Amino acid sequence: MRLNEIAAQFKDRVDFYCVYIQEAHPDDGWQVQQNLDQEIILNAPGNIDERAAIAEVCALRLNLAMPMLLDDMTDQADRLYNALPERLYLIDEAGIVRFKTVAGSRGFEPEAWAAAIAGLVGPPG
Repeated sequence: MRLNEIAAQFKDRVDFYCVYIQEAHPDDGWQVQQNLDQEIILNAPGNIDERAAIAEVCALRLNLAMPMLLDDMTDQADRLYNALPERLYLIDEAGIVRFKTVAGSRGFEPEAWAAAIAGLVGPPG
């Protein structure tokens, strides 16, 4: 996965995290054919333990090398960062957002994210 490669290139200067937010296409909500085709059939979690279990499956399925954090059950991180269903951010040491991709699958651009990271901390070492 390209995200793991980018994280490995900058790991000595940047902390990387994946934040698991609410399920974008739960089976008991707005399901999409692509999830059915990929056998990603999950109900919306009803509590934080269920969300954690789904996040663990997600991290394993995507083979993510970075730590996975959980949004709370009020979806605070999702609301604050408009993350649904996926989005890449670069936040500096002062907590200022320096880069963000467009929300959604069409805006998921790891290469632009990597370029923004390099622009902030220098080229990969």
